[in-house]
Amino acid sequence: MGQYFKAVNLKKREYVCPWCLGGVAKLWEWSANPWGAIFPLLLRKSTEGGGGDYHGPTYETDKTAIAGRWAGDPVVLVGDYDDSKLWDRLHRYRNISREVVEAWNAFIDIKEMNLTFHPDCSCNKHP
Repeated sequence: MGQYFKAVNLKKREYVCPWCLGGVAKLWEWSANPWGAIFPLLLRKSTEGGGGDYHGPTYETDKTAIAGRWAGDPVVLVGDYDDSKLWDRLHRYRNISREVVEAWNAFIDIKEMNLTFHPDCSCNKHP
């Protein structure tokens, strides 16, 4: 089998599920696929834009935006084998996978790199 990982913002109590993004969850899989590339968008910090930058809403000016949302926050890729048992408590955190897919696809706009949100993922079955 192997260990699976989810991206977690400890301060905002949010997470991104790789299965919700249409991906898979082992560390190597996060590292070698488009859903692992979401981190530059989430961690972006800048008050100015330039060529190749994100030109949609950013967290600096819109607290609902995805771009820059996790900048400066404690962020981890937590494994389901981790002794912290954080993985088991993620149902209490907000899953922002849908919003990440929407912002990512608008930003990258390359069909082969697009993510697909999967609402039937088990992460979305918690209240």
